[in-house]
Amino acid sequence: MKDILIINFKRHGDIFQMGRLISSIKNNNPDANVTVLINKEFEKSAELLNGVKNIITLDRKKIVSYKKNKIYSNGFALDEFGKTIKEINKSWNLVINYSNDRISTSLASYLNKEFKGIQFDLNCNVKYSNEWAVVFNDVLTQQKYAPLNFNDCYHKMVGIEENNSFNALHVSNEYNKVCHQNFLKMRKAEGKVDPKLVAVQLTASNINKMIERQELINLINKLNNKEDTIPLLVIAPTSDERSYANKINSELEQKAVTIEAQFSALPSVLINCDLLITPDTAIKHMADILDVPTIELSMGPSPFLKQGSTNQESIIITPRVKDRDFAYGPSAHTEKQVRNNEIIKSDDIVYALDKFFLNKDVQKLENSDISIYQVRQDELGAFYKNIEGRMDTEIELERYLSRDFLYRKIERKSLSGHGIVESDLNFTSSWLEQAQGELINSSRHVLAAIKATLAQDTVKLQQKLTEITSYMGHTSDYCALPFLFYRAKINNIENPTLPEVEHILIALKNDLQIQFEQIKEVSNLIRESRSRLRQESTKELLNESRS
Repeated sequence: MKDILIINFKRHGDIFQMGRLISSIKNNNPDANVTVLINKEFEKSAELLNGVKNIITLDRKKIVSYKKNKIYSNGFALDEFGKTIKEINKSWNLVINYSNDRISTSLASYLNKEFKGIQFDLNCNVKYSNEWAVVFNDVLTQQKYAPLNFNDCYHKMVGIEENNSFNALHVSNEYNKVCHQNFLKMRKAEGKVDPKLVAVQLTASNINKMIERQELINLINKLNNKEDTIPLLVIAPTSDERSYANKINSELEQKAVTIEAQFSALPSVLINCDLLITPDTAIKHMADILDVPTIELSMGPSPFLKQGSTNQESIIITPRVKDRDFAYGPSAHTEKQVRNNEIIKSDDIVYALDKFFLNKDVQKLENSDISIYQVRQDELGAFYKNIEGRMDTEIELERYLSRDFLYRKIERKSLSGHGIVESDLNFTSSWLEQAQGELINSSRHVLAAIKATLAQDTVKLQQKLTEITSYMGHTSDYCALPFLFYRAKINNIENPTLPEVEHILIALKNDLQIQFEQIKEVSNLIRESRSRLRQESTKELLNESRS
């Protein structure tokens, strides 16, 4: 695996996150020559990645302008696109389709090399490199409460263990030295005893991800007034962000230091800070690579269950997950997102800072509309565990069982557990009964379709397959999981034969059996827990009567 091309047409945050995959590749294959293909507007981010031999860019904006402008022939757009085609038309040992969108998949198909992710075949049907590629493209995209982090899925898809021993980011020694000296002076000048430098990212790529303005002002005031913290306002060197920072600073009780940092200097800023508070994704992924602890404020469409911080020292504060709307679009401002944008308060952030980073004894969290998550590690990688605040047991149990299902289906192993089952026995029991009822309905649909294939009744089979498709749209995320694999396979066979349909349906039936086994195991755990609780209660009563 010497010459590797990674196609990634995503944004800044995803490019930084890609650095972790490149780090693992280089750690496992030091001689690998990694080339990345990205959109030109995100070239500055890619230049920060270590281990990249060559960066090829696609000038998407120029191609679109040629295509839409009536003055130019469409040939200009094709010529521009052809420049990129010419650059990547080389002898690669491996092509990794990281973004798996239509353009990247078309290019991966054109190259027709060994690949990871997806390609198109000659009939424009999707070809998957493995089951984890199905998970990334057809499962996680359809799950509201994603059971797996994208970073872990990328590693599984490529078939390597994560190992970040190889430094994934360029850190400028010059910038690092300047930041260290300036920040050292700042710590001393404030007159505080061993203060922590807290970087506060003011803005985000989507307005619904940003902390409400007055709460941001309140937060910075509180950090200024604390004896052990110094806030630093981190912005990009643009006129819009400067203007916003100046307005915030003008309303503070005591002005805070504003740090303007372009991408090349941002790593040096972060590694000289003790903590980052951010609602944005790009800087969060950078902090993860640099092992800088983060308080991630997950609001709006920010999908923390898919792309949250993976540093085990970090925490994530979110409005109650059940109330979240993760819908994303250039102008997506749903009523739920706007309302949730005002739920996280400055007091909540300071509470989390004091308890989880400054190790202070603090009173109980007062805001019952938020949840605090922290990263835990299990056999599949990063798992987000609710450690404080509002906990919706139904969602947490569903996420755990979905995660365990993927592990059992693909790796033929089961997870060691997350202690979720015992959290609320009554609520867990009612959810299990509902899930078991849905699974029985699922099995009926599948068995009827298999029966139709065995009878070679194509009319009946088509009717049953239509019923299965309709059923998928109404069942829960957990119960829909096996059907997402089924749909990915059945949709990508042109004119499938009866034996092919039968084979896919039998695989679906086997997947449903995995879920029946999961439900049975959890039910046994509940019975054991209840029995233990009764025994403990009986012992306490006996001890009280004897005393």
